Amino acid sequence: MAKLSKKKVREAIPGSMGIYAVIANKCGVNRGSITRFLQKEKNENLVEEIKEEREKLIDVGEKKLIELINAGNFNAIKLLLITKGKDRGWIEKQEIESKISVDMDVDKLRKAIKDGIPYQ
Repeated sequence: MAKLSKKKVREAIPGSMGIYAVIANKCGVNRGSITRFLQKEKNENLVEEIKEEREKLIDVGEKKLIELINAGNFNAIKLLLITKGKDRGWIEKQEIESKISVDMDVDKLRKAIKDGIPYQ
């Protein structure tokens, strides 16, 4: 198994889209080795570089989403609206309807509250 160094990992980051398995493959190690190496405090700057690289993947995804929206793709439009249009009411929500029947003597409840005793 290859030995990891900051230099080796740093050189493997470009083009990886921030995916640990890709970085590990470029370094000749397994994904777990990369993960353990990056967990060391002295490698925090590498973690930040990987996050920056991952942002490129999100940029690509957003660009493709915009292309689909411009082409009139309904699912792409819906995704945009439910994720970015919340302030305009575009949200997916679950409606739950429930019917509960409760027999209660309101006067008895008020007295129990006033007296500080459990309602029975």
